[in-house]
Amino acid sequence: MSLVVKGMVQVEGTTYRIVRLKRGHYKVVRVLDDASVGVFSVGSTFEMAPEGIGGDLMREIARVAIQGAKTTWVGRIA
Repeated sequence: MSLVVKGMVQVEGTTYRIVRLKRGHYKVVRVLDDASVGVFSVGSTFEMAPEGIGGDLMREIARVAIQGAKTTWVGRIA
């Protein structure tokens, strides 16, 4: 399965690309320098692994992506 760009989100003035890796698993790429800043997965649980950014920022990026329908999962992050 090829990677699918699900869209872009903007958080704190920076734009991030949301890329679907597989069902429920997403990679976040900062558009400015095309750098991967982490991954998150949604479903029965929410998990994230930030790379070079804080956990709070990663959680906010995931929240905005979910609310903006950039993921196939709909629900709330606890």
